Parts: sequence; structure tokens; C-alpha cells
Amino acid sequence: MARVDAEEAAVEWFFRLQDCEDEQPWLDHLAWMEADPAHAEAYAKVERLWIAAEALPPIAPAAADAPAEIVSLDAHRAAKQRRVARWWLPVGIAAAASVAAVIGLPQLGHLGDPAAQTYRTDGTSTKVVALADGSRLTLNRNTELTVTLGDKVRTAELRSGEAIFDVHHEPSRPFTVAAAGREVRVLGTEFDVLSQNGTFGVAVRRGLVAVSPAQDGGAVTRLPAGTGLRRVAGDTADRVEKIAPDDALAWAKGRLIYSDSPIETVAHDLERYTGTRVSVSPDLRSLRVSGVLTIGDPAAVDRQIEALLPVRVEKVDGERRLVRAP
Repeated sequence: MARVDAEEAAVEWFFRLQDCEDEQPWLDHLAWMEADPAHAEAYAKVERLWIAAEALPPIAPAAADAPAEIVSLDAHRAAKQRRVARWWLPVGIAAAASVAAVIGLPQLGHLGDPAAQTYRTDGTSTKVVALADGSRLTLNRNTELTVTLGDKVRTAELRSGEAIFDVHHEPSRPFTVAAAGREVRVLGTEFDVLSQNGTFGVAVRRGLVAVSPAQDGGAVTRLPAGTGLRRVAGDTADRVEKIAPDDALAWAKGRLIYSDSPIETVAHDLERYTGTRVSVSPDLRSLRVSGVLTIGDPAAVDRQIEALLPVRVEKVDGERRLVRAP
């Protein structure tokens, strides 16, 4: 009876945490799993069946000429929830497990030693990577990321650039991201990590992450959904603030959205998308920016900058310099 109760509670927790943006439910969930090993085991079973359900044919076949890349994440999640509801609501966890065994759904396991896989992008495009554990990564331009999926832990090292992590939650295999000498520990979430030219940042769209302190001290910072942490090169402390997650992650859809942002933030983005060093004239450093840029070729980005702001983009010796427009 206790095992059945744990399995029923695990199903309830699973659906409750889908797209949950509040911190407290995640903390309550962690406390529930830590209270009894059977709880963590039951929850892991639910998530294994979630991945297995992904192998089922869709309820309605997609059009043959519809590229998967254009399906929105929200639509993708809705389809998954419909498929899982078809499994769980009528029969419950025990029956779903037996059906999975009968029809031969893939058995999830981790065989052999973990192998590190490195993913890279250049300055012309982003890349979407589907990991074997069900997680999904979106790499921004000029990004290098190494991922290792082991039996006990899952790790990613963001060597440079920016990436969105949509992490499949596995209590028995935590997922951590190393970047800029710091560690982001995932508690089941979707979030963005930036590490470029001395700037480190984390933006959380869903769930909860824990960020280790910088090398010069501090404390672990918990970031719930709708919160971001940023530390620019030369700063002596992290800046934690409320954010609009969809704006922070809009680069994955080809847009850069600014809301009262310092001009240096725009310059750092230009470096990533143009592949050249960008400096800001001293008399512009107090300028704040609000607006939207569409990511394109460097010349098109330059034109948008000049249309949006009272600046001119000068190109000298292969570098860009933002100066005040006459």
C-alpha cells in the first residue's frame, strides 16, 4: 500500500511541476523525495515512462512537409501532456508500466563509461541538441559546450558562448553546468547560461537552479523562475533581479530584446553576432537601451543599431566602435 501511495503521489508531483514557475513547489517536492528513498524511486519511474511515451506515435500524424524546427516549445509541451494524460489518467502508474513492457518501449539505462560529447556553433547559426536523457539544449552562435551523461551525474561545461538548457528532471542523476569558474546546479528547469568575455549570467524560465559563488566569495544563490543573475567583467558582486524570461531567451527565436539595458550589454551581444571586438565610446557609457534587434548578418545588425540608437558603428582594423552620431 505504501508503494502505491508513493507512486500516486509521484504522478501528482510530476504533473504539478510541469511548467511550474514558483519556487516553493520545487522546494516542497525536493523535501518529499528526500523524506523516503521510495519517493525518489517512484518519481524516477514516472519520468522514465514520460520518456518512453515520447516513442509512441503522435495522436495525429504531422504533415510530411512540416519541419520539426518550427514547432513551438509550448505546442511541443502541450502535445506531450496530451500523450501522457492518455497513459496515466485511465490506468495509473502500475498499469502504464506493464503496458510499456508489453509493447516493448525502450528500456532506459546507462551502459558503459560516460563519453563526453562536444558541440560547437560558428558565427552564422544556432544549434538544437536533443540529449539521450530527454534534455534539450539550444546553443547560441559562437558557442562551445561539452556534455557528459554518466550513471550518477550529468554535467555540461560551457567553455564559451551561451546556451539554453531544458533539463529532464532525474532526482538520481543531478545535472550541473560549469561556466566561468562557477557551477549551476539544476533542480529540474529551463534556463539560460552565458559565459563570454568575462561576463557570466543565468536566466531562469522554469523551475529552480542553484548558482555557486564566484571565486572571490559570496554565497550560493537560488534562482526561481523569472529571476536572473548577471556579473559583468570587472564587477565585484552578482546582480540578481526579476526578468522577463521570454525576453532573455528570445535569441533562440532570432531576436535580442532590451529593456533599459546598458549600452555595454548591446556591445557584448554585437561581439557574439559579428565575431569582432566591439568597444563603446566613453561619452556613450551612460546610455540605456530599450528595443528589439533582429539577428541577421553583421551589416544588417549594424544598421539596426544605428536606427535604434543615437550612435554610429565605426569599423576600424577589423573592430567595431560605437560612437555618438553627429
